[in-house]
Amino acid sequence: LQAMERGEWVLLDNVNLCNPTVLDRLNPLLEPGGELVVNERGLVAGEVTIARQHKDFRVFLCLDPSRGEVSRAMRNRGIEL
Repeated sequence: LQAMERGEWVLLDNVNLCNPTVLDRLNPLLEPGGELVVNERGLVAGEVTIARQHKDFRVFLCLDPSRGEVSRAMRNRGIEL
């Protein structure tokens, strides 16, 4: 969350080995102007925490296609090289 809010870059290596439910949780964050509702923190001052991405935030997903894929929804939110 700190990297997202500060505009830093994040590398998720071997992302296709991650539980698909975890990756699906990141989908709203990867939309333009994306944000992430952080339910895990519970209520803070009576409200759910919403983390918003900095304009310079970037996420790089690396995977080995011989070991599986990521969801179509996740692939649609990026550029494949």
